[in-house]
Amino acid sequence: MKRAAIIALILLAIPGTAQADRRYFLYTYSPFIDPQGEMEVEAWLTAKSGKQDPSVGTRWEPRAEFEYAIHGRLGAAAYLNYVKQPGHKIRFDSPSIELIYRLCDPGKIAGDPALYLETTERGDELELESKLLLAHRSGSWISGINLIGEFEFRHNDDEVLPDGAILHNAFAGEVSGGIAYEVSSRLSLGLESRFRSEHPNFGRQAAALAALGPNVNLRLGEAQFGVAVLPQIWGSPRTSGSRNLDAFERVQIRAVIGMEL
Repeated sequence: MKRAAIIALILLAIPGTAQADRRYFLYTYSPFIDPQGEMEVEAWLTAKSGKQDPSVGTRWEPRAEFEYAIHGRLGAAAYLNYVKQPGHKIRFDSPSIELIYRLCDPGKIAGDPALYLETTERGDELELESKLLLAHRSGSWISGINLIGEFEFRHNDDEVLPDGAILHNAFAGEVSGGIAYEVSSRLSLGLESRFRSEHPNFGRQAAALAALGPNVNLRLGEAQFGVAVLPQIWGSPRTSGSRNLDAFERVQIRAVIGMEL
C-alpha cells in the first residue's frame, strides 16, 4: 500500500489534464466536478465477508446515489443506504448528503484539491465524514489519494466496548489511493489501496486495516460499470496470520453502475 501511495504522489506532481466523467476508483473519490447542471445516477453494491466468526457471514450494503453538479467547482449528492445482514431481509439503513468543493480551477494547484463532507444520520448515531481529495492525470495514467477523517457521535449508551466502557463517540482516520491506466476510451484497469485506523471514544487505536487490490472500469456511452476487489493484507491486532478478522472482513468487493442523465 505504501508503494502505491508513493507512486500516486509522484503522478500527482506530473502536469496533465483530468477528466471528470469517469469513476476510475471505487473507494477513492475524485476531486473533479462535472459541468454545471449535469446529473448522474449510480447504484452501488458492497459485499463484506470473511470475518473470524463464521456466523457473521456476508454483509451486503446496497446504495443509491443521485449526483448533481451545482457549479463547476461545487457538486452535491444524496444517498439512500441499505443493509442486508446474513439471514435477514434487506432493510433501509440511512440517508446521506454529500458536498464536494474544488479549491481552484483545474490545473492551478498540483493535485487539483477538493474538500468533501458527507453526513449520515442513522437514528442511533450521527456520522460526519470529511476528506481531502487529490487526483491527477498524465497521459493514460490516472492517480488519486484521499485523506479521510470519520467522526461518529452516538445518541444512546447501548454499545459497550470490549473493556466495558460505553461507546459515546469514535474517530477513524483513513488514507485511500489508487493508480489506473486507461487502456481505451471504454476500459481502464487499476490498483487501489486503503489504510484505516479506528479510535473509540477518540482514544488510542483499537484496530487497524490495510487492504490492496485491483479494479476495473468499463464505459459504454453515458453508462459505466466499475468493480474493485480489496482483500485485507494486514490488520491489527492480529487474529489470523497477519490480519485482523475480528474487526474487519477478509475481503470487500464493490460494484458501481452509473448513468449520466
